[in-house]
This record gives sequence, C-alpha cells and structure tokens, in this order.
Amino acid sequence: MGHSSGHDEETAGASPTQLELIDHAAQRLGTADRSAPRRTAEWLLTELLDCDRAHLYAHPDRAVASSVAQQFREMVERRVQGEPLQHILGYASFYGLRLRVSPDVMVPRPETEAVVDRALACIEHVSTPWVLDVGTGSGCIALALKHERPDAAVQACDVSTDALAVARANAQDLDLDVQFLEGDLRTEAPDATPRGVDLLVSNPPYIPDAEAESLPPVVREYDPDRSLFAGRDPLRFYRDLVDWARECCASGASFVLEVHAEYAAEVAELFGGEGIVEAVHTEEDLSGRPRVVWGRIERAEAS
Repeated sequence: MGHSSGHDEETAGASPTQLELIDHAAQRLGTADRSAPRRTAEWLLTELLDCDRAHLYAHPDRAVASSVAQQFREMVERRVQGEPLQHILGYASFYGLRLRVSPDVMVPRPETEAVVDRALACIEHVSTPWVLDVGTGSGCIALALKHERPDAAVQACDVSTDALAVARANAQDLDLDVQFLEGDLRTEAPDATPRGVDLLVSNPPYIPDAEAESLPPVVREYDPDRSLFAGRDPLRFYRDLVDWARECCASGASFVLEVHAEYAAEVAELFGGEGIVEAVHTEEDLSGRPRVVWGRIERAEAS
C-alpha cells in the first residue's frame, strides 16, 4: 500500500509523469500556434531523458525528476517564444548527419538536400573529385558531400569566422576531413582556394532586403542576416560566383547552386550568358518550386 501512495504523491507533487509533461507542453505549443506541437514536446523530452519515443509511451506514468521537468518546461517556453527547435537542441539533422548549429549559422534546410543530391550526381563518374563549397555556414553541404564521397577532396569557405568555427567543430564531431578557409565572395577567390576544381557548389545569401518583413519570424529573428540577405540586388552573389567559377573550375567541371525560387530563371540566364557554360538546368524542390540551378563549365579561362 505504501508503494502506491508514494507514486500518487509523485504524480501530484513536484515530479510529474512523462505523459503529463508531454500533454501539457503539446497544449501550450498548440495554443501558441507552433507547428507539430506534440512531436516537438516528444522530441524535447526524449532529448533530455536520452531515450526514444517508444520508451516515453512504454512508461507514460514514470515520474520525471523535478529539475529535469523544469528544464523541459524552459525549453518548451523558448519554442513558444519562437526560437527554432534546432537552436534549443543545439543541433540539426541534415542528409543523415547530426550538425551543431548556433545563432552564428543558418539552420540547414531540408530543401538544401536537393543541392547535395544534384552535386553528388554531377561528380558520380569523377574519381577523387575536387570540390569547393562557397559560403559554407554550418558546413552542411561540404560535410554531406565528404560523407557520401570519402574519396573527394573538399574545401569550403565562408566570410564569417564564427560560422567557420561551427563548421570546423562539425567536421571534428563527424570525423570528416574537410578543409575550411576564410573567403569573401565579393572579392577575388583567395590564393588558398583550389584551382581546377571539379565541382563548385554554393547556397549564397539570396533574399532581397525588401523581403525581410515577409519572412517567417523563426527565420528573420534567428538566422544570421549575412546568411540570408543579398542587399538590394538578389543576384549580387551569383554575379560573383560566375567569376569564381571562371577562376576556380577546371574545364568540364560542374556548378550547383541553391537559388531563390523567384530568381531561378535569372540565375540560369546569368550563368548561361557568360560563354563558359555548356548548358544550364533548373530543378524544383519537393514543393515544386525552382530551387537548384546547375550546369557544366565548358571552358574555364586559364587564370
């Protein structure tokens, strides 16, 4: 008898059960109009308890220590306020990899996986390809490519030293040998940048400043501005990428770029009109919006 009364005290007292925590958090997140409220609550609690979802529901009445419950409620509250789940957890999943994220880098997006798919297809028949990822951020594209193609020599650059620190930490966590260097797209390719690369890949900032207000708050308030915005000219960084392609790419190399759906045709035209490109293709993401522009460099001028 003593045992069951102790259990009742736990439920009513400071230590709630796993199910009570999830139910309450899901309701709180739902009221705040956050997407997938229950799934989010489960995700946060499994992270804190270091267990899987099945375990939560196998032991719904198991009490959660009040200190853990408090930590959980604080995490839920951060999500209610609009902070991205990936920032709260400290990591994001991308192409099967677990990557650290922080306010210094853009949270990798599922649609960027289409860039990796196309990039892998472009180097499928190239043995030990040289790859250059420009504007690497968290390192997500470069690391996914290295993970899928261990024989590739992958270099990645970014203008932000803070972003590069995150990318290097990710490479270390995953034990992937990617070389990171500082480089600004708006200047000439740095001397350390490889020449004769087989693949130039980039997801540059492409949102015009004028669109800032229309972005979801989770993007506008938490992703770094320099990763998002292209200023007044949405093609600004693609113009620079044409120069980088000319300078860094071998003849017959490929380029694969993520683009703003509204400007995909203009990016394709920009690359197609440079006289260095064989053919330019545009690909749609899962929601049917043009997301990737890619092609082959026919003639890179000798630098």
